[in-house]
Formats: sequence, C-alpha cells, structure tokens
Amino acid sequence: MQSNKLSPARISKWALMVGLLYSAAVGCASDGDESITAGRPDPLKGATQNSLPNATPKATQTSTPSAITTTLISRIVVNPPAFKHPAVSPASIQAVKNAINALPPALRTKLDQSEARVIISPNMTDRWPESMKEQPEAEKDPNPTLAEQPGRIYGLDMCVYERPKKRGSTDLGAARKPAYIQLQVGDMCFQVLDDMMTLSKDPALRKEWNEDKKFIPPDVQPKVASFTKLDDWGPRETCAEMFGSMMGGRNENTDNLYKYFPRVKKWLVKRLEIKGQ
Repeated sequence: MQSNKLSPARISKWALMVGLLYSAAVGCASDGDESITAGRPDPLKGATQNSLPNATPKATQTSTPSAITTTLISRIVVNPPAFKHPAVSPASIQAVKNAINALPPALRTKLDQSEARVIISPNMTDRWPESMKEQPEAEKDPNPTLAEQPGRIYGLDMCVYERPKKRGSTDLGAARKPAYIQLQVGDMCFQVLDDMMTLSKDPALRKEWNEDKKFIPPDVQPKVASFTKLDDWGPRETCAEMFGSMMGGRNENTDNLYKYFPRVKKWLVKRLEIKGQ
C-alpha cells in the first residue's frame, strides 16, 4: 500500500512547480503599452474623420498613457503585423517622429499635455485582426474601405496605416511614402488641436477661406472639391491637409492647396506661429 505522506523531496518538487506557475502568471499580467510598442485601444470612441467609410472593428483593451509623465512622441505606438504582413518600416516610424518634431512649440506642448497618441500599423487589419472577416462584404462597395485608407482618428488616438490592403486578398500593397505618412500625422494633429482650440470654425479663418474660394478657376474646382465643401468639413480639411504639408509632409493636394488657398495659409501661419513658411 502506498503511503499518503509526502517525503521532503516531493514537497520540495511541488513547491518549485507552484513557484514557476506563479512567476509565469505575474509576467503575463505585467505586459502593457510602452513607448514605441504595440497596443489596441477601443476604436468606438468618436471618430473625427467623416471622409472615411463607417466601420466598427472590435479591439482588445489597452491602458491609456499618462498625460502628465509622457509626451506625444513617447506615446508613439507601433502595432505588430498579422497575416504575415510586413512590419512597419523604420522610415515610416521616422516620418511620424518628424511630423511631431515639426510642430510649433506651443502646439506640441498642448498635445504633450493631452492623452493624444499616434498609433501606426501595417494596415487597419493588423490593428484589428477580426476586421479581416468583414473585408469581403466591405469590398462589394466600390468606395475605399477602411483597410484601404491611410488612417483615422478615434477620440485622441491618431491611427496611421502604412499600407493599403489589396482587394480579394489578405496581402497588402506598397508602403505609402514617408512624406505621405508625415502629412497624415500633421493632418491628424491639426484635427485634434482643432477640437481643442476651435481653429477651423474661427470667423476670421472662414472669411479668408471663403475669399480664397472666389478665385479658384472652374477647371480646377473638381481637383479641390474636398476642400470647398459647404459644411464644416470644407474649411477643416483645407486647414488640416495644409497644416500637414507645412509640417514637412506632401501628397497630391499640396501644390493646389498652397496655390489656391493663400489667405488660409497666411492665417494659419500667423495664428499657429508656424516658422519657415
């Protein structure tokens, strides 16, 4: 008959196993957001870019960084790839940093003291992998899907996507140029600041914007249609994209915005104390 009494050797072995299991549990529980790391906050908190298609991908919860002890540049979050996608390139990460470093000091301080952060992912589907299941249905619409867009703002989270998803596949297309990424970050920073400072609704800005519109030639108007909308998004998008360009970025709209909205540019430079323009 076997004895139920444990020998000293068996007690020692059992204690060691319990200790190892406890250490593993504590290690798993300590994982969280750090500077330049991965994270997936709730995307359902007020998207501020209505030019993008509506979608509500699910995300796993993550901690919100402290606005007191961190800065915007230290709150850059890089999401790891899924679906065998390429990781975000160092050039794109540097473009994010360049846009933040280009901010006028007073504006950067405002963002530093908020809970705003920039989250860059290979694609929207890497940030929210569950959303890949929704893409076949979304791709029935000829309009761009969220997985094909360069980014979106959720609350104070500025989400940037390095590559568009290819339709009918889990594969991604070519990486967007660093100058394009830099413009997107500057654009989003302006929108967050606009919500804090009410810039694009300032009557003085609206006066300059309306005056600029009077001198846009008829053959150019289709090219700048996104910036001449009659609702609040006309002036907001004009200011946001132009600000992104002044923060060192560039896209297909940069030249037209500088050429056809000179009064808006002059107002932004003075109001936001932008140097070198």
